[in-house]
Amino acid sequence: MQTYDELLAAINDLWIVDTHEHVPARESDRDPKADVLSEWLSHYFSSDLVSAGLSPDSLKAAQDPSQDLMKRWELVEPYWRAARSTGYGRSLDIAARDLYGIDGVGRETIGALNEAFLAARAKGGHYEYVLKQKSRIAISVLNTDLTCDRRYFVSVFDLYDFVLPRKRTQVEELGRKAGVRVHRLEDWEEAMRVTLDKALADGAVGLKCALAYERPLHFEKVDRTAAEQQFNEIFSEWNSPDWRDNYRPGKSLQDYMMHSILREADRRGLTFQFHTGIQEGSGNVIHHSNPTLMSNLFLEYGNVKFDLFHMSYPYLMELGNLAKNFPNVFIDMCWGHIISPEAARRGLVEWLDAVPANKISAFGGDYCFVDGIYGHQYLARHNVAAALAQKVADGSFDLARAQEIARWVLVDNPVKLFGLEAVVAGG
Repeated sequence: MQTYDELLAAINDLWIVDTHEHVPARESDRDPKADVLSEWLSHYFSSDLVSAGLSPDSLKAAQDPSQDLMKRWELVEPYWRAARSTGYGRSLDIAARDLYGIDGVGRETIGALNEAFLAARAKGGHYEYVLKQKSRIAISVLNTDLTCDRRYFVSVFDLYDFVLPRKRTQVEELGRKAGVRVHRLEDWEEAMRVTLDKALADGAVGLKCALAYERPLHFEKVDRTAAEQQFNEIFSEWNSPDWRDNYRPGKSLQDYMMHSILREADRRGLTFQFHTGIQEGSGNVIHHSNPTLMSNLFLEYGNVKFDLFHMSYPYLMELGNLAKNFPNVFIDMCWGHIISPEAARRGLVEWLDAVPANKISAFGGDYCFVDGIYGHQYLARHNVAAALAQKVADGSFDLARAQEIARWVLVDNPVKLFGLEAVVAGG
């Protein structure tokens, strides 16, 4: 217990780096109509409530801030009680306690919690309070918004639309923005390269791919002719203006464009975040996001640093194997400590036996609302302390080494992976 306490004290003193967030890019972008129930049910815990039996219609009603708070609470209360002990639920209880001085979320506290939430929003400075004063986050990597508030965020960039364009007008618009008239596949690739270079010039610290929500993560090496044929269908006669919204590119074009993007990333030595493992929401196809499906990419694009998200839950051991075998594969525990705190602890203990300690980033809040970030980083710091204390107890290494690793996984590793030395030093 003494080792754990010493480690936790040292970890709590760190200004950590947050590898992934979805919060609004500026505090002023928060929904001014939201109350605590609508905002806190906008992400993650709502999925646990549905899993516990809450109907989608009742969830939608509970998320409506224009309706009576207590009536909405009564809709979710039995399911909230059932799911309260999950990582998602615990994160919210922690946020209520430490951000608002309220003893958890329940029937007796929801009114006072909402009043405190609304007062804090009206006061302003909530990002500063939560991200800096309470969470001690040096910088967070935001999901694809280069206009973000640079006091708190840097951003990655997503070229998703170049892999899965949805309509002909979208293709034309992306070409216009890049200054390229798109008629052929080579024009489309040129527009992608121009877009990528502009994003990097505007401060992007890497790339992001969330295609595991749409398709399996295996991208085959396909013949250009097949890809070009599918691309040309965008301009075919049947794809007239009345049908533009119905277009979905074939798999050959998708695969070809992902390899085209990776070639550019490889030339530039970029970090590329990939969603792997569990998907947000309900009823997803989990095997699409198995990280082993990407092995051909790891082999071919050795100069790309693949930052694999969400500890690939439930594929934790597969992820460890990949990070052990491939110099360009890195473990990212974003989202992980609220998916399952126990799995995150076990994963870190296992990985420290198998994977070099400079290949693990231990925290990314991955929330759409800022209060959740506090609860998540709280769980993450305690998890890292517990995992490292176990390694000291079993004789894997001593306390000094544990403290060194704690700083690596929470600060130094993500700083190096995203080239944030100047940003963190300046902050």
